[in-house]
Amino acid sequence: MKYLTTVNDTPFEVELLEDGSVLVNGRSYQVDFSEIDGGQAFSLLVDGHSYEAFLTEDEAEGMQVVIQGIRYLTEVIDEHEQLLRQVAGDAGLSGEMYELTAPMPGLVIKVAVAVGDQVAEGDVLVILESMKMQNELKSPQSGVVTTVNVGDRDQVEKRDVMIVLGPVEN
Repeated sequence: MKYLTTVNDTPFEVELLEDGSVLVNGRSYQVDFSEIDGGQAFSLLVDGHSYEAFLTEDEAEGMQVVIQGIRYLTEVIDEHEQLLRQVAGDAGLSGEMYELTAPMPGLVIKVAVAVGDQVAEGDVLVILESMKMQNELKSPQSGVVTTVNVGDRDQVEKRDVMIVLGPVEN
């Protein structure tokens, strides 16, 4: 699985390989790690060198990793989440209209809105199952649902328009 990792605003592509090695921007490392303290501390062995890593999460700053006394601000998303973010950012915005399109083929598990509903940025519009994972597709903006083209248990193809939002009327 590939991950897009940002450390102190520097992006890295990380791929976990089946043989236990890790590719970071194409460079291979032998990595072994174990959890020490319920997901907050880890013991890492990277190419024969031992490290302790401590994880914290702060609502304002996000995830932080401390290694050898140095704090790193980090974000890790998998390639699936990256695709969903790209589609949300690129999806048919036209003025204040927004079209939620299917980022990939899948099965609509639940349509969480109906025509006429007012939604806020971040509200779940559709839950889509694809590649055995359920994905909450959220609204990138406030608006009113003007069109619902899918129902629960419908199959969709990539780029199918599922929901259309219009501007909030004052």
